[in-house]
Amino acid sequence: MAVDDPEAPVALDELRLGLSMLPAEQREALILVGAGGFAYEEAAEICNCAVGTVKSRVSRARRALQAILETGAYDRDGAAAGDAMRAILADAERLSSLR
Repeated sequence: MAVDDPEAPVALDELRLGLSMLPAEQREALILVGAGGFAYEEAAEICNCAVGTVKSRVSRARRALQAILETGAYDRDGAAAGDAMRAILADAERLSSLR
């Protein structure tokens, strides 16, 4: 049984905002692998680069995102916190459709 966490939408929105601050290549790799559930090999095909490049981008993105979230170094954009997961998954869908 899932436990409702009233802070979950806020945390997801902070994640969405932090993702928006990453360089595009890192953000795309992390969204594909993290939110989209794609294997590194699939993400490499989508990004048109080597698997090692995707792994490197994901690793750098995770470190940068952690730093952004820990410091709160992101700007709010007024979007509803409850829409954060939908926005992240929509990005994953958009990126994967670029094949």
